Amino acid sequence: MEDEHVLQVESVEPLRVLGAVFDGHGGAYVARLAKVRLPELFLEALPSGPEDALRTAFAGIHRESEGLHGGAAAAAFYLDDSRVTVANAGDSQIVAVSEDRATTLTEEHRITNEMELARVVEAGATIWGPYVCLPSGAGIMPTRTLGDHEFASVGVIPEPVVSSHILLPGFLVAACDGMWEVIGAEELPSLLKGATSAENAARSLHHEALHARNTEDNLTILVVKIS
Repeated sequence: MEDEHVLQVESVEPLRVLGAVFDGHGGAYVARLAKVRLPELFLEALPSGPEDALRTAFAGIHRESEGLHGGAAAAAFYLDDSRVTVANAGDSQIVAVSEDRATTLTEEHRITNEMELARVVEAGATIWGPYVCLPSGAGIMPTRTLGDHEFASVGVIPEPVVSSHILLPGFLVAACDGMWEVIGAEELPSLLKGATSAENAARSLHHEALHARNTEDNLTILVVKIS
């Protein structure tokens, strides 16, 4: 298990929550660093606004990960009442679910994303299957990560895509690709129908991904209920 996560409720009225999923690879070293440092770096930079604060936190974690083995895909959010700001680098995703609608708020950073593929190929990456590879043959699937400093030479970058959104009542779901590989975002409304709490929703998704669909990857799921 190489995942780590953050879920901090700063206040209930209005609801303010900082959350993040860190999907480590090549060891949990960078994910563990991110778990500790994201809240500290984010809160220090929050006076400049949540979008800048998330960018600052991602940059700081990446800088401090120099010398650590491996890396981590990261998806983070800051919920302030009905407005959520999200940032991601890699293939962990954040989805808003309201009644029968699911909206993906993040961007997938793999070679299936044409702009990401073009960037790493232009930088000199070799593509083997779903992997971005170094000349040595070592490869990773995400085209953006925290850590993985050796892959900077082939265009793998730590910069997150950041955006803000207004949420309707429902659920905010953040998860690593261990869930998204077996459950599509469009399935969430039906899977969460009848869920009365964030805990119920998370348990339903956990059971579906792990036991019903037999995901073979690490699995971390965060859910916040939006009233």
